[in-house]
Amino acid sequence: MIDPLSQLFAAYLHTVSNSITEVYTDSMNTSVTTKTLVYQNTNIRFQHQLWKIISNSVCSNLTQQATQFSKCTQQAKSMFTELCSELSSMDNLSNKGRSLSNMYCNASLNYKPMVAYISEPEQKSEQELKLKECNLMILKAMQDSSEEVLKQKEKACGT
Repeated sequence: MIDPLSQLFAAYLHTVSNSITEVYTDSMNTSVTTKTLVYQNTNIRFQHQLWKIISNSVCSNLTQQATQFSKCTQQAKSMFTELCSELSSMDNLSNKGRSLSNMYCNASLNYKPMVAYISEPEQKSEQELKLKECNLMILKAMQDSSEEVLKQKEKACGT
């Protein structure tokens, strides 16, 4: 059985070693860290590790919604640039502050947002509409070889 003094000393060593590990992990950014920042009314979620932003994590929660994803990634690029400027202009930054500044400046230079443009579909020409109708009637004639369907096919295809 361990005496109370040994237990207290073991607990102290455990606490000190955990604190040292946390400080080292935090200063070196060795674990993946997830952040969500609000920039111009857009929630921008991203992950970073070793003071580098993981590019494919930026706005990854929106990848299934192309327009929102595109807007978010473009906002993220602007946010990285703005944070870089703000942090770079500050004097007396801590080591962590300098690391954050470098991280955002690297992302400002290297991050490529996804740009999506959604437009109205082009109107089909009269010839394309006739071809579509012909193809539909060919398909229908394959399923139904009645005299009426064959005549509709001939009319649509001009044969």
